[in-house]
Amino acid sequence: MKNEQLITKMLDHLRLNQGHHEKLKRYYLGDHDILHSKTAKDPLKADMRAYFNYCRKMVQNSVGYLLGKPVNYGSKTENKEFISNIDYYFSNWEHAHNIKLKIEASIHGYAYEANYINSEGDFECAAYSPLEMIVLHDGTIENKVSMAIRKYKVQFDETEYVEVWDDTFYSNYKLSGGKLLLLEQKRHRFSRCPVRELKNNDIKKSTFEDIIKIIDMYNAIHANAANELVDHRNSYLVFTNCSVEFEDAKKMKENGIIILPHEKAEVKWLTKDLHGTFVKDMLKQWQDEMYIQSNQVNLNENFQSNTSGVSIRLKLQELENQSAIAESHFEKVLKDRLKFFCEFLSLKKQAEFDYKDVNVAFTRNVPVDEVAIAQMVSTLSGLVPHEDLLSRLPFIQNPSASMQKLIKQHETVKLHSANNMNTTAVPKQDISDEEDQERLSNGL
Repeated sequence: MKNEQLITKMLDHLRLNQGHHEKLKRYYLGDHDILHSKTAKDPLKADMRAYFNYCRKMVQNSVGYLLGKPVNYGSKTENKEFISNIDYYFSNWEHAHNIKLKIEASIHGYAYEANYINSEGDFECAAYSPLEMIVLHDGTIENKVSMAIRKYKVQFDETEYVEVWDDTFYSNYKLSGGKLLLLEQKRHRFSRCPVRELKNNDIKKSTFEDIIKIIDMYNAIHANAANELVDHRNSYLVFTNCSVEFEDAKKMKENGIIILPHEKAEVKWLTKDLHGTFVKDMLKQWQDEMYIQSNQVNLNENFQSNTSGVSIRLKLQELENQSAIAESHFEKVLKDRLKFFCEFLSLKKQAEFDYKDVNVAFTRNVPVDEVAIAQMVSTLSGLVPHEDLLSRLPFIQNPSASMQKLIKQHETVKLHSANNMNTTAVPKQDISDEEDQERLSNGL
């Protein structure tokens, strides 16, 4: 009963925070406030709603830069078996999962990962957002998650369900009339609660939260400008030496024709001075401010074709600083994931591995000078371990596996060469013996 009361309190807290996270999710999906603002009072006036989804752009840029290329794993003690197991069990899901997890953290400021044993008996992880999951930390100096709760619905079913993980059990409940009805409870096979939190940054803030107001102003200016042009509000139609009734003017507008009451009447345009340069400069200033506030670079700007990789990295310095912080938080999650994976291998294969033996390497998803890198690798050959050099090549995703392939390739080449030498040596000896016999028979 005490546990169910705690679950209910956590669900109430989850509900209180949903409004904030729903707005962040809306803006990422392109459902901006301008699409729901009050319509124009005059039904004859255009009401165009333009929006520019810089929220999604900022998230995709930062996530793609950090995780566009798969994470590389290496062993400090050259434990090839451990790295091989990581590659075998992680290769079919980890890259896409990492991107999804980081996108959720970038949108909401933080996200959650839960590891589980899938239907095939393999280790796997799932990503959840604060819209559906809330966790309880144990309050110790390690600040580990001691309980995690997820509320969800099944498609075409209005019933709400609740999943609960603690240090021992996985439980599944059904919400009915505000009460929890236990449907299933079982041990989850891990040493503690198999859920962890990924922070987007040190203050758990969304990538685009600081620029939402700027985006709203940017959208409003563009929408107003579009409506001015559609309605010809940038100019007025002036009638001289005559009077026009409202209904007559309305019919003229609808039909696209002008009928003057007599020959002395005149019609001409009175055009506004819109100061287009001022508006354009203001929009450019706000656009630049969005990139500055989010520590990113406008990649739509024209780069010179001969721009070097170093120059590009200098331009991306602020994004690199942001990514370095994000990388430290993500690496912590990966190490915790590997710790649970070691527990899985202990149960699955009765093999003991140490997660602290693994090095995690992130490769930035930026244009690189592969020729220069290849020259550097060639120069350092013999001075730096081969596996470390392979990890520097951008097209190598698993240096350890590539090293094993290279060793096997060399062994195959040596074996093939040895076989060729043996097969070519025998005929030469046979020919030599036949020639000697012929010479002897001829008395030579």
